[in-house]
Amino acid sequence: MTLSFGFAHDAETTQPFEKIHAHKSFEAHIHGGLESRYFSEGRDALDGKSLWVGSFEFGYDHFSGGVWYGRSSNHSYDELQYSLALTQEVENLQVYFGYTHLVFSIDDESDDEWLAGIGYAELPFNLDSSLDACYSMDAAGIFIEWSNSRKFNLSEELGFSLSGILGWNDGYISDGHDGLNYGSLRMGTEKTISKNVSLVGHGAYSWAIDKDENLLGDQQLGDFFHLGLGLEWDF
Repeated sequence: MTLSFGFAHDAETTQPFEKIHAHKSFEAHIHGGLESRYFSEGRDALDGKSLWVGSFEFGYDHFSGGVWYGRSSNHSYDELQYSLALTQEVENLQVYFGYTHLVFSIDDESDDEWLAGIGYAELPFNLDSSLDACYSMDAAGIFIEWSNSRKFNLSEELGFSLSGILGWNDGYISDGHDGLNYGSLRMGTEKTISKNVSLVGHGAYSWAIDKDENLLGDQQLGDFFHLGLGLEWDF
């Protein structure tokens, strides 16, 4: 069993949940940490406010799921997500299909999302590539993210990753422009402190693509830097 504190799924996309494929064993993770901004679909969703995050994730064989919670630093925003997914791995290929229920208690609103993705590891230059799609029942639209990443083991105690991400909107941000929305470069790191404890962190810069100032959904789309810090505990 693994308990992890940190918002650190750096090598894949910016989605909160890790899809755990556990191969006939049970695995679980707990994450908690601080994000300098709430990065979502290339947007600074809380206009520069930081976000405290925490999640519990589990996996057994082909099934995974979890609970994720985020709360803004000034307590004016909170979001709760419940997720379930079915995964399949064949050598270096992984596919998944999932469902997430989102609750925004302060605004008394909710949404349901369907997710699907495919990823492939060990490409040339040791790259991992993934394509993830999310369909919102409320907006009746899709947002797609394509990421390519590479991991480096600098030593037994220090790991490092680099990734590039492109995001495409098709009605998911209903009052934003369709097509390419953003590109992002992301760096993640993990430093082992002891046998069971590691420090984790990430930093990323996002660039807006074809922002339309006349559209309300594009107002938070911009060029900005954000980072996250946390602690991981494995046992």
